[in-house]
Amino acid sequence: MGMATIPMALLSVAGVICGAILLVTGGGAVVGTGLLACAAGILLAYLLEFVVTFLDSAALAVLTKFGRRAGRLVGLLSGILPMVVILGWEYFCLTHIMTSPGNRMLLWGWSYGVAIGPWTIFALGVGSDRRTMCSIRAYAGHIAYWLLSISLLVLHLPTPIALAVMALPTILPVTVGTLLATADRAALRNVRI
Repeated sequence: MGMATIPMALLSVAGVICGAILLVTGGGAVVGTGLLACAAGILLAYLLEFVVTFLDSAALAVLTKFGRRAGRLVGLLSGILPMVVILGWEYFCLTHIMTSPGNRMLLWGWSYGVAIGPWTIFALGVGSDRRTMCSIRAYAGHIAYWLLSISLLVLHLPTPIALAVMALPTILPVTVGTLLATADRAALRNVRI
């Protein structure tokens, strides 16, 4: 996972550079739309974390009242929902930005920044008690975007197959999110990662 951090950081910076080049070369509309989308994505990330926190509390309540199996089922929603939203957001960004006129590499770089930016920015700014989980989601989002891009733009796979390939990196955040939803909060406060 650590080795993937370097290309993630470089591609994130490249996304900003691609946006600047697009702006200078007449792609102001796609850059403006992308900036609005990124701002909306950051708002969505905050709203999503509010929902996830609620689901975590609900999972603990269900676990206490109905047992571990029922609690884990509600906790599964806490693990799955954020990744469904992130993957849907990334698919939307890629397919919409890549239909814009302009250099395909610049458009892809900009789409990467718009698609990944909200989740990465949110993970950096969230409280320390949620940062690890949000970072795991952001990492998975980066890798999922790479897989989606390769599947659709290079291999020209049908969309359902590309989406299935894209979902592969979500196994870790879904599993961890599900387990953390039903974990003992007092014990977690003492864990440092």
